[in-house]
Amino acid sequence: MDGVQMPMGPTPGPAWADVLTTWSPAWGVNVVLLVLAALYLAAARRHGGWPRRRTASFLLALVSGAVTWNSGIAVFGHQAFAVHMVMHLGLIMVVPAFWVAAHPLELLRSVLPARAGARFDAALDSRASRALFFPGTVLVFYALVIVLTHLTSFMEAMAASMALHHAEQVLYLVAGVLFFHVAIGVDLMPNRPAYFVRYVLMALAMGVDTLVGVVLMQAPATMFPAYDLEGVHLGGALMWVVGDGLMMVIMVLLGRLWVTDATAKIDFGPWLESARRDAFREQTGSGGESSDADLDDDDEALAAYNRMLTRLNRGEH
Repeated sequence: MDGVQMPMGPTPGPAWADVLTTWSPAWGVNVVLLVLAALYLAAARRHGGWPRRRTASFLLALVSGAVTWNSGIAVFGHQAFAVHMVMHLGLIMVVPAFWVAAHPLELLRSVLPARAGARFDAALDSRASRALFFPGTVLVFYALVIVLTHLTSFMEAMAASMALHHAEQVLYLVAGVLFFHVAIGVDLMPNRPAYFVRYVLMALAMGVDTLVGVVLMQAPATMFPAYDLEGVHLGGALMWVVGDGLMMVIMVLLGRLWVTDATAKIDFGPWLESARRDAFREQTGSGGESSDADLDDDDEALAAYNRMLTRLNRGEH
């Protein structure tokens, strides 16, 4: 009708060609990234024998962050849901995975003077640090960040606030670094979990990504009125397919690390090792008196196992 202004719906997302070709320097972020690169390279040079692959991994983390914050991903990531999801995956998975693989804590500890190093060790071994790096803690934090920033009214509020948009990016980085430091890290940390526990952790996190991705793929138009519905559905597909794909790649690399780790010949973790010892004791009547020793290194347990095999060979019960 003439003279009547029709309500405007959400703006359709940009063409992906525009996302790839649009660049806008984020000078503040770039300065921080350059400072981090200079500090890491100086520490690696001072260390002397620091592996080049770790330095390369750290630089890849910084480059990934630079691309995220200086490209069309940052320009369009506030209003376009699918582009926002690309930013989310980069900040919570790609950058943290490269960062953790660079062993920044180990490098920092190696260049600290004696007194500062002692304080660093005490802080790392503190109760607060153990609670922070506990597998259950990082998993819950990761899951809450994913769910609360995508399946609540937070997305609508973020669409109207750049401050929330920036705060969300920091939240993704923190959640990703904490999670992957525990899940794949061999860097310094208190009570490093067994590889089996890490695989369970990764699988549960993948389940969270899949669930949220599927919900977004089926979201009605009323769920996020500020965003184009097609972009919301595409964002959900990206979280599910690309997010799970990245997780699978990381899990494969974790498996390679497990196989090549000479200290992890049988790495079930303390709880499963205790259960295995109890089951062995029930079958053989022995299992070693020390609960701290690995069952496979327990001479008494192996002798009991050999006696059980001898009885079975003789047809005895």
